Amino acid sequence: MKNKLLYIFICFGCLIGCTNETKVQSIKLNPTELTLNIGESSQIEMIIEPISATIYTPVSWQSSNSNVAQVDNKGNITAIYAGECLITCKTKHHEAYCKINVIAPQYEFNFTNAILFDEGIKPESNQRNLILRLYDSNLQIDSTGIMFGNGVFMNINLYAPANSEELPAMTYQTSDTENDYTIKQGALVQEGNSYYATGSYLGQYTDNGLSALFFSEGKVEVNQNTKYNIICSFIGAQKETINATFNGSINCYDTSKENEIITIEYDNAITEPIDIPEEPNLNHTKITLSHKDTTLIFIARIPKSINTIIDGNYYLSDNIIAYTLINDKCSFITPNATLNILSAILKINNNQYTGTFTDENGKKYSFFSSKNKNNTKQPIKSFVH
Repeated sequence: MKNKLLYIFICFGCLIGCTNETKVQSIKLNPTELTLNIGESSQIEMIIEPISATIYTPVSWQSSNSNVAQVDNKGNITAIYAGECLITCKTKHHEAYCKINVIAPQYEFNFTNAILFDEGIKPESNQRNLILRLYDSNLQIDSTGIMFGNGVFMNINLYAPANSEELPAMTYQTSDTENDYTIKQGALVQEGNSYYATGSYLGQYTDNGLSALFFSEGKVEVNQNTKYNIICSFIGAQKETINATFNGSINCYDTSKENEIITIEYDNAITEPIDIPEEPNLNHTKITLSHKDTTLIFIARIPKSINTIIDGNYYLSDNIIAYTLINDKCSFITPNATLNILSAILKINNNQYTGTFTDENGKKYSFFSSKNKNNTKQPIKSFVH
């Protein structure tokens, strides 16, 4: 009997010893800190101590900020955008960390177009509020500030003395206060369930909406001789470096009185194909919007392969290309006169017609059809790179 008890004790002791040999005492990650460029990938190694130990419980990986870096269930890291985050590896009783630093990008732009909106004098600061937009050839911006196309632009909110005309030549600096020759920093503003860009930012505009990279500090040098020479240097909210230049003329518009923009609702829309012999490589559609005593007529260019107008954005242009409106053939008819249209954007979506135009007298209009008003603000998304 005594020998039998001793045998049981020895076997039990062996079981305890074997269990301790496989028990995980701690885990570590290698490396514990990692620096990546945007879009770059790397793998983190998990090290078990002691080496002879075995993990019988699931391992989970988590990023503290998936907008900076993402991790899969094998420890593969993908850098998403500039910033810092912490990657955590967890087992049932242990966890370990790796700090991720994603390097801030640098952007360089040489914009070919510029437009300036004079928002008038702010009563609280007695400063003239100017909105300068520099943009590339893939975008179109009308006299009311509405954009369409697919391109990149820089929106700069400047403050100048109240007696300033157009854009004064000076060096402007970002500031928390609205003083002479300062720049308003970029910010995200919520209205209802949507967010909108304000102040100064780098924007990417597409048919799907607007992406924005906000400026936290920087300066704009404005020089003027026969044309404007503008040099911009900004730092983004995530330490991005954004530099831009522009050389050329700037179209200036007074947008200080919003009631100068007249809104018209049209309840009848007719489309019909027409022949334009001088443009044989394109098809054409006449769009007539009418309501009571006013009529709006657009002549749209469409590809030769298409027989009818399709959804999309159309703008007034001298360029003979598809999805534009023919200059000198679009008109605004009132009881007193038939007026040429100087600039226009027409947006068509599921038989709804919305847009803006300016007549030959400089009056600005917005319009919509089928009782569908167009909201010209664009929700903010993360900046696309």
